[in-house]
Amino acid sequence: MKKAIYPFKFIPQPKERVWGGHRLAAQFHKPFDAEKVIGESWEISGFEDDSSVIAGGWLDGNPLFDVIETYMDEIVGDDNYKRFGDEFPILVKLLDINDRLSVQVHPDDDTAFDRHNSYGKNEAWYVLEADPDARIYMGFNKDMDVPEFLDRCAKGTLEEVLNVVTPHKGDFFFIEAGTVHSAGGGLVIAEIQQLSDVTYRIYDWGREHNPATARQMHVDQALSCINYRKYDSGSLFVPAGMSGTSKQLVSNKYFTANELALTAPLRVWPDRYESFILYTCLEGEALLTPSEGSERYPLLRGEWVLIPAAMPDFMLAPVVPGTHVMEVYIGRQEEKDDYIKE
Repeated sequence: MKKAIYPFKFIPQPKERVWGGHRLAAQFHKPFDAEKVIGESWEISGFEDDSSVIAGGWLDGNPLFDVIETYMDEIVGDDNYKRFGDEFPILVKLLDINDRLSVQVHPDDDTAFDRHNSYGKNEAWYVLEADPDARIYMGFNKDMDVPEFLDRCAKGTLEEVLNVVTPHKGDFFFIEAGTVHSAGGGLVIAEIQQLSDVTYRIYDWGREHNPATARQMHVDQALSCINYRKYDSGSLFVPAGMSGTSKQLVSNKYFTANELALTAPLRVWPDRYESFILYTCLEGEALLTPSEGSERYPLLRGEWVLIPAAMPDFMLAPVVPGTHVMEVYIGRQEEKDDYIKE
């Protein structure tokens, strides 16, 4: 008799970064050395050579890549399997940003495939924590051109033309490929992105000139990728809302993300999504209970769970008042969830 597919949790993968902090172990239930500077925790990765490993259940210890290779569309959905094959199409991270990230930009699909045989990198940031001094740098504060950009990189004055945002807990940014961006000053961010690790560093706040801190820069590669127009947040930015509201954060061909305020138990039917579904707890604590079987799955703040496309319906319920979760999937553009208030 075939064993039933169930919700997958994964072993977080710590990645040390020069700009990292110490919050993930202390505040977000990550099994890391609290004395170590981490920077990134890869929560769900579908890279063949760096695949997340399932934690718990009868598939415990198996890499996600191998499980998709075996169960195919049962995990990701028929359309997604035709499109992405054995690769899980979304990379999910937690970023613990203390010092400033390099100013960077990501290529689109065409450029990334041509240069790196990779997907491009459109991504999103959900701000989980923000210190008063935290800043996010998103695009330019005026129209730019290549000569001025290169001149400012050389002279160390690029910061003067970056669009600076004071972030707040609950803010959401969709970062289109081509948008220069950075962050610093004390932030924890949930990052959702295409399955790509292609980043072009273009400015590193002076660290690039110190042999002890210098990292490879990619200014030449970045020049043809950058959007030099003045940044227009438009639909790319969703500010933090009231604690009891649900809303759609973004919906495009790369992924859909919704913020759900769980004021009561919510029944979810995965077959209606025609996709896997990811959930993370943004605030509070949630409990996921499949309709079949007796297992229940707690979802603590900062944890992620993958709901396979072939799973039966389940209940998603708040454990404490004020619980918010984020829901992520790749779905049809025309679909709207009836519990999302526009």
